[in-house]
Amino acid sequence: MWFGEMLPEVEFGHAVAHSQNCDLMLLIGTSGIVYPAAGLPQLALSRGATVVEINPQETDLSDRADLVWRSTAATALPALLQALAPF
Repeated sequence: MWFGEMLPEVEFGHAVAHSQNCDLMLLIGTSGIVYPAAGLPQLALSRGATVVEINPQETDLSDRADLVWRSTAATALPALLQALAPF
């Protein structure tokens, strides 16, 4: 997606529905400033989901996330997958 480009309506509707029903939302490498997608974490939080931000810099979402991991996606995701491998 490019800035200013419209999100596909059907797919964004699915994202909203999943945000309303998820237990865990991972925010990975996003600035968190481009709406309407930037509103999805708040929607998940309002429904009781745990929100984890993985990003090397602080974002507008950092203060609302339940857990913040200051790392790049290239470093954090392999470590996360390795930690979850036994499960």
